Amino acid sequence: MSSEYEQNVGQLLAEKRAALEQLAKEPKENAGKIAQLTLEIDSLEVMYDNYNQGLNVFRRAQGGRAGLRE
Repeated sequence: MSSEYEQNVGQLLAEKRAALEQLAKEPKENAGKIAQLTLEIDSLEVMYDNYNQGLNVFRRAQGGRAGLRE
């Protein structure tokens, strides 16, 4: 099950990658745009990874203290 955040970031990543593929066909004419899109893709990937890592920590911590109270 994925959250709306994951779906939206994934969709943005797909759109940015498709745009990058189109621009990569003529790299000399689109060098600035390619660099910008590459930075945006890197940022979105970091956001996606950070969200997943944070959520994994939360999921583990949620049931992690249950045994201490017994």
